[in-house]
Amino acid sequence: MNPVGGRSVRAHHPDYVIALIITVLLAIGLVMMYSISPILSHKLTGNSDRNYYFVNQIKYVVLGLAAWVVATAIPYTKWRVWAPRLLALAIAGLVGLLVPGLSHSSNGATRWIGIGSVSVQPAEILKLALILYLAAWFERHQKDVGSLWDGVLPFSIMVGAASFVIVVFQRDMGTMMVLALATIGMYFAAGMRWRHFGGLVGVGAVLGWGAVVAFPHRLSRLTTFLDPGKDLTGQGYHINQALIAIGSGGFFGLGLGRSIQVYGYLPEAANDSIYAIIAEEFGLIGSLAIVVLFGLLVYRGLQVARNAPDMFARLAAAGISLWLMFQAMINIGAMLAVLPLTGIPLPFISYGGTSLVISLFAAGILLNISKFTVREGASDLPGTARRPRGRSSLAAGRSTPRFGAARHLELSDANSR
Repeated sequence: MNPVGGRSVRAHHPDYVIALIITVLLAIGLVMMYSISPILSHKLTGNSDRNYYFVNQIKYVVLGLAAWVVATAIPYTKWRVWAPRLLALAIAGLVGLLVPGLSHSSNGATRWIGIGSVSVQPAEILKLALILYLAAWFERHQKDVGSLWDGVLPFSIMVGAASFVIVVFQRDMGTMMVLALATIGMYFAAGMRWRHFGGLVGVGAVLGWGAVVAFPHRLSRLTTFLDPGKDLTGQGYHINQALIAIGSGGFFGLGLGRSIQVYGYLPEAANDSIYAIIAEEFGLIGSLAIVVLFGLLVYRGLQVARNAPDMFARLAAAGISLWLMFQAMINIGAMLAVLPLTGIPLPFISYGGTSLVISLFAAGILLNISKFTVREGASDLPGTARRPRGRSSLAAGRSTPRFGAARHLELSDANSR
């Protein structure tokens, strides 16, 4: 049972399709790590551990699955209360990046806090924390969603401050783009006015352009994106090697374990560039399968948001789904040279620790919300009506009720705290 507005909503089964898709993506990631681990591990450790990447990825997956199970078991209503604490933890982690000896830099970016042999990326925690916090904030301020001063301005300050820290101190443009796009999408789903949406996107684009031109390495990436063949052995090397990997895969691919680019040609083969290796080994069929899986995952996640029993759940599910969608789009788009390189992992597939664990934890929250969707659980609720279709199914705060079921499931302020 889940308390909503003083009532107990009977839980039903979670969305098994979401769970299955994520499991398949994790399996693909493990298969790819097993395929490329001997070559990459030899470069990193010599002959001492030829399965370094594969074994570590198994560890990360096990830890992430544990986080997934825990998050699935925790009632999503708890995060309405815990979101500010999680956000405070993420902010403390970002502050820790400024502490010498505690932070760790790589490739010109300071993104990790190292404690012994354990390293954590605070920005990954921030993505989930800010999504949950904004979901609770929008719910508390439903009447202010359409206001410029009481809605758009506070939202802009919160997201702008987070983006500034990520871009300037972490030098992580990709994470900032994912966070900004996902949270703006949440605001739009909450009922943002079209003129405010257009203005916010316009201002964000201008500030994003400023963040690019203010840092030479970002400007160089942009010019390389506009003309990939200009400097084949320099700035254009990474994207050109990715395109060679994708092109050489053809329709069916070279076969598992037969990648050529992994032999030191393609940078970050296990991380940011894993999609190019998949395309090389499994061809167009394999690379399209990845796109289809992410598309179906996002679709099911947005369906969970659409049928969630209250505004907090709707926006939290929408935010998590949009986060995964934009991160996958940016990673895959960069490998296909339709977007500039940003250096973010492909969710559930790329090698990595914090990103994988936090993504699985977020997926667990999404699955918990899916256990209380109104449409599937409608038989347990008296007088439940079918929800209308359209954008209004995610918005709230207007005079006309969004859902017949919502009339029976309104949250009281006391319960929301």
